[in-house]
Parts: sequence; C-alpha cells; structure tokens
Amino acid sequence: MAAIDKRQQILDAASECLARYGYDKTTLDDIASRIGLNKTSLYYYYRNKESIFSDVIVQEAKLFLEALQHKAIKTRGCKNQILTYLTERFRYYQHVVNLHHLSMDTLRNIHPVFKAVYQTVLEREIDFIGKLLQEGMDHGEIKPGPALRLGRIILTVTDAIKLDLCEDPGPGGGPQRIDYADVEKDVVYAVTLILDGLKKGPPKGKKA
Repeated sequence: MAAIDKRQQILDAASECLARYGYDKTTLDDIASRIGLNKTSLYYYYRNKESIFSDVIVQEAKLFLEALQHKAIKTRGCKNQILTYLTERFRYYQHVVNLHHLSMDTLRNIHPVFKAVYQTVLEREIDFIGKLLQEGMDHGEIKPGPALRLGRIILTVTDAIKLDLCEDPGPGGGPQRIDYADVEKDVVYAVTLILDGLKKGPPKGKKA
C-alpha cells in the first residue's frame, strides 16, 4: 500500500481515537492498533502524537473551511461575509478544543507544531478574505486598497486574539478558564473597526 494511503489510514484512526478519548488520553498504541500496526511502525510516517494531531486538525479544517466559505459567500455585503466567516471559524476551533478535551498546557505545547503545518491552510484563507475585500472594493462598499495585504492583516488580528488564549496561563499561573463568548466579541469588535475604517465615504461636498 502506498505511503500516502497508509498516512490517511493513520489520520482516520487518530481522528476516531481523539474524538473518543480526547487528546491527552489517546496513545500511539491506540492509533496503531486500529489499523493493525504496532507503535514502532507509526514512526515511519509520523514523529510523534503532536504531528499526527496537527495533520488531523488541518485535514478536518480544510473541509470545514471550504464549506464555510460557500456559506459566507451567500451572505450579503462584504462586511457581513467576512464577519460570518471569522465568527464561524472561531466557533469551529472552539469545537475542536472541546471535542478533544484540550487543556491550555496541551494547546501551548502543540501550537509550534500546529502553526507550521497550518500555514498552507492560512494562505488559502488569506486568499479568500482578499477576494471578498476585492469584491467589496469593486462594488464600492469599501475604499480601494491592497486586498490580499488587508486580508492577511484581518486574519493576523483574529488569530492574535485567539492565540492569546493559549499563551496566557491565567492569574497566578494557574489553569485558565476560557470565556469564548467574550473572545468572540473581541474578534467581531476588532474586525468591525478595521472594516468600518475601510468604508467608502460619500463624495466630497456631500453629507453622509
């Protein structure tokens, strides 16, 4: 069997284990036994559990974000399209954290591995947000500008707010209790400020 097929089998098995046991309780033995391998054989395809998990999340994220992009496009107006995409995107990653019972310590440890693998997905997202912005410019909703650069800035701001969850251990260095509702509000508020700042005002000499 081709290596790419075996890697897909591993990812499918890992996805099932992670959803059933959570990240911390899932072992390489659990994943290997589901596809008739021993733990040592997994090292031929993956360095460790973190790298398997990263690929699982990226694979799932690609499928989810493609569906979300179709949903966002159906929304009316550039601003609403982008806010719809970003809020649903945030809720998806919240779902991932809850589904796999990820602790803040685990997120902090996984993040460096995950960030490198996720870069390919991020570039697609930047391109998508850039296209929404360009359409908004073409329709006169927002001022003309470098759409891809603005898309990158919007996603950077959004991810910086989200990343703060992983890097802040909470008061006294203890476990942090995440208030997702507040974080989502921060995302919407920050992106709304950016998009409102890009709005195309009335022609000179005319009142808004």
